[in-house]
Amino acid sequence: MTLPALVNKYQERAWLTAFKTNYSILSQAYLRAYQKYGIPEEWGLPDDNQEESCKKAAEYLLPYLNLAKDFKQNDKRSTHRLPVNYLGLNGRKLSDNWNGWKETHYIFALANGATAGISQTGLLGKDGVDDRYLIEIYLDTNGAKGPNQFGKDFFMLFLNTKNNSPIVTGYPKWWVSEKSCSIDSDSTSYWGNGGGCAIWLINHGNMDYLHRPITADEWAK
Repeated sequence: MTLPALVNKYQERAWLTAFKTNYSILSQAYLRAYQKYGIPEEWGLPDDNQEESCKKAAEYLLPYLNLAKDFKQNDKRSTHRLPVNYLGLNGRKLSDNWNGWKETHYIFALANGATAGISQTGLLGKDGVDDRYLIEIYLDTNGAKGPNQFGKDFFMLFLNTKNNSPIVTGYPKWWVSEKSCSIDSDSTSYWGNGGGCAIWLINHGNMDYLHRPITADEWAK
């Protein structure tokens, strides 16, 4: 293999390992919170106040995480240094419907260098798992470092339930298709250009979507 190919292979392996590591960390923390407090639907998160809801969800989850820094609720890049904009999977800038990190998001850094944030909570619709209360997590697996791109070092996860038990899933399938994690996507929306890649990683454990378009048949499995 040529040197650039080896570098790319190494980088892809690093992204994949970082995702799997942080997925496991969040899953274990969620399980422990569930064992003490039940499913998120039972956490008493206010539907009419996302700022308070995200804050309260953090109170349930963060004690079970090894944190490097608790940024709480702020969007001051001088503290968490996260980028305002992330690139789509195809490397292009996304449209304005990706608004970056907001003041309502509860942001925290893990000891391994990843940064995550609770972005919203609520019954977001049928998700292909359970029709239940979901908590959305933004995950940047290497913090402010690049490439700051959906499907590589940035992902959207949900604290979800299945058969009344905790499970961490990707973006709800009712919302996205195979184009949401395919390099041939021409979408400028975050859910259509890498926003669904966590689904593929959880189900398949690889980043094949970086090398070829994902088919509808593969996506449905």
